[in-house]
Amino acid sequence: MAYFRYYPKIAYDIRGLEGDKRHDLVTNILARVLVKCHGWSDVDGSSHEALVAACEFEKHIIMDGQNPEILAHKIYGDSELHWIILYANGASLLNPYYDWPMTNFDLQKFVAKKYDNINATHHYEDSDGYEVDSDAPTATAITNYKHEEVVNDAKRVIRIIQPRYVDLVVDEFKRLMATQ
Repeated sequence: MAYFRYYPKIAYDIRGLEGDKRHDLVTNILARVLVKCHGWSDVDGSSHEALVAACEFEKHIIMDGQNPEILAHKIYGDSELHWIILYANGASLLNPYYDWPMTNFDLQKFVAKKYDNINATHHYEDSDGYEVDSDAPTATAITNYKHEEVVNDAKRVIRIIQPRYVDLVVDEFKRLMATQ
């Protein structure tokens, strides 16, 4: 399935010349729909495991080097269904370039570019993982690299729509996009 084929079309003047308005029919890439059954995390980060299970989502941990296309091929047998993986995760995966976890290689390059010293102290945490002052009794220094690694690893847990529901999801997506 060509994902953008089902997006609505809009008339748009791509030339932008004043006094010479000519509209072309273009794909409205700003159109969005979200999965009806949400199992988003609470503010404290805990997830609604019962709701996620009731919605027939499966929990998946993204391994290093996996991307949506690889996962779609592995799970659904079709790499073009990569959009279903992104769609199932709604607001947490709006931008696959920044919301998908980096490979370890890319993470190392990212941290080296972002920080002058990857081993410098980013912040301190107590034994429960809460950020604390450096003079707290159980304060442990967290390096810049460790901080970015934790942020990256938090993106590894995603929801997968079970293969038996893919056709229903595709049909619903087509219907919802047609009403945009």
